[in-house]
Amino acid sequence: MSNLSDIKRRITTVKQTRQITGAMQTISVAKMHKSTETAQRAGAYLTLITETMQSAMSADSGFKMPTDGKDAVIVIFSDKGLCGGFNNDIFAAAKKVISDNSVILPIGQSALSYFKKSKNVDYRFMRFYSTGMKGAKEISDYLLDGFGHGIKSISVVYSLFNKQACAVAEKLLPLEIDEGDVKGDVLFEPSPQCVMDALVPLYLAGKIYGAICSNIAAEHGARHSAMSTATESADELILQLTSQYNRERQTAVTGQIVEIAGATAALSRKGAGSEKRV
Repeated sequence: MSNLSDIKRRITTVKQTRQITGAMQTISVAKMHKSTETAQRAGAYLTLITETMQSAMSADSGFKMPTDGKDAVIVIFSDKGLCGGFNNDIFAAAKKVISDNSVILPIGQSALSYFKKSKNVDYRFMRFYSTGMKGAKEISDYLLDGFGHGIKSISVVYSLFNKQACAVAEKLLPLEIDEGDVKGDVLFEPSPQCVMDALVPLYLAGKIYGAICSNIAAEHGARHSAMSTATESADELILQLTSQYNRERQTAVTGQIVEIAGATAALSRKGAGSEKRV
């Protein structure tokens, strides 16, 4: 009987877990759709501002590229767990671009468990995952102050959301010019240099914000996938435990019937013996 009680208790526990994973799955879908819309809106703006910057740079804007200093690498993790191998993929992508000359700026509280043994890690922006454009601008201002004064390049590692999460590394500055995207008929007033001075802070803050938005959407997508798998596993386990419970219960009932039948037969034989002696 104790075995039946244990199985029943396990079924109850798994059902409670299944309710939690099912609820998280539903919530993740809603958040994923909302985050995806935000990332798409940011993407349209960033495409335009990047093309404008490329045109300004090709027009001899005088924008100087630093040659000495550290490589700043922004690594965007999730703020919470329960999203499968999402953060592991980002960390793997980050390791490919991080060198001894890198300064690592992680964003997202999950970063703490990945850079414990790493050097040159600056955690000042770790809690900026949900601060929106205001937080992105603060990060951008900090990096631009060091660009050319101790920092020679700025890159970001994040998860690009397109049907499924995919960790990517993207260099933000110096900006690589794609000649195919350069529009030669653009007139810059008062000069390409003035336009670049105004565009660079907007561009860098926008790219950081866009990367965070994409990462948030990918995180919710990964969590939805993980919770969906967990819910399906819980359903399978509930079926297995229910079948086991029914078998154990049938065995117990059969044993009780056999005991009753045996006792009845024994009493019948005893009664028949008594009648013969009389």
